[in-house]
Amino acid sequence: MKILKALLRLAASEVLCLFIDITFAASGSTLIRLICLICTVTLMISVLADFSVKEARADMKASRISGEKAKISEIYAAGGAAAVPSLLSWIALCISAKGGGFDYYRWHKLLNAPFLQLYNILSSGVHASVLNGTELAIMAVPIVFPALAVVIPYLAVCRKEAHK
Repeated sequence: MKILKALLRLAASEVLCLFIDITFAASGSTLIRLICLICTVTLMISVLADFSVKEARADMKASRISGEKAKISEIYAAGGAAAVPSLLSWIALCISAKGGGFDYYRWHKLLNAPFLQLYNILSSGVHASVLNGTELAIMAVPIVFPALAVVIPYLAVCRKEAHK
């Protein structure tokens, strides 16, 4: 159930981030793109962290009532699941960039809305064929952000609750 909730929260953050990205799309200024990037990444992290904190509090409450330890493996699975869409999208982008017979770069940008401005800063082109290895490697870094945004707040809340 946590996996589904995490994926729904991720989808909700993607929609909100697209709204912000489209609002600032007309600006070609690097400063505006950086500000937009910070806003969208913060939004995604906030939405996922909110889910994580709520789940941690509920799990800690349930563990106090039942006397059993909270199942931390479920949040790791949810964090991993939150990273899978970005990972699959990045793999498709790499295939496309290396001559896979299709152009996926536009879709990759839209499907990874929190980082759309990062992609625009790295390469303002619209075709995957213009991407080099360094740009593709940098575009792999955001894959871990959703997982970290789910796992770290959960563990922090569990640690805080355990020390009460």
